[in-house]
Amino acid sequence: MACGYDTENSRRNSSGSPLTKSPSAELIVFCAGAVQSVVRGLVETHRQTSGNIVKIEAGTVGSIAQRVAEGAAGDVVIATVDGLAALAEAGKVDAASIRDLGTLGVGVAVRTGAPKPDIRDVEAFRNSLLAAKSVVHGNPAKGGQSGIHIATVLAQLGIDKQLGPKLHIRDTSRECFADVAKGDIEIGLGQISEIIANSDVALAGPFPAAIQGGVTYSAAVLTTAKNKQEAAELIQYLTGPAAKNKFKAMGFAVN
Repeated sequence: MACGYDTENSRRNSSGSPLTKSPSAELIVFCAGAVQSVVRGLVETHRQTSGNIVKIEAGTVGSIAQRVAEGAAGDVVIATVDGLAALAEAGKVDAASIRDLGTLGVGVAVRTGAPKPDIRDVEAFRNSLLAAKSVVHGNPAKGGQSGIHIATVLAQLGIDKQLGPKLHIRDTSRECFADVAKGDIEIGLGQISEIIANSDVALAGPFPAAIQGGVTYSAAVLTTAKNKQEAAELIQYLTGPAAKNKFKAMGFAVN
């Protein structure tokens, strides 16, 4: 690898002195919130073998895309495949570097140990939400893909207004599921990966297929990256066999 440790620490240079470890690269990764629960662990494992230091700056897909579009300094961006395509067209990321990580859907969460609602089909899903004491999802105005999709689904089903004061909005999915975990909210709606990552809530199941709206997340190297080779190596690791198993365990569909 271009940056990392010598394969044999005991190796010596021509003067007989031990070789020192080569300096590590410092990478900045802009990461969509729905993916960060998987990426953080993978990045730490990669650091142990590469020696590279990675700083993750997480946010909604919308906020990340805006930062990159405005020229924020970084090396890798992880966002939706459509978002990266737009950034590539604008010359902000290298189109040839884009690699898919997996496709993620939205699901229904309840407090661990609580009864799970019937969401077997669209009609059951609709009825269960209307029967719930309270429902929460992420704020679509913040640019999160789950919040945008869920708000659209509730409107299409004609229940956004019917839920009235029972429907609560939080800035992030983490806040949503924290409220569900505390018992303050009965049902939480959001990305499946973020439900699985919270041990205090349980996944009741994914949205019915007819209203699922899965989103594919991908990674790309910024055209202005200072550490392009190391960034490409990180993406290669994030799309390798071990990483794919991690993504699958967190609810992603991976090719």
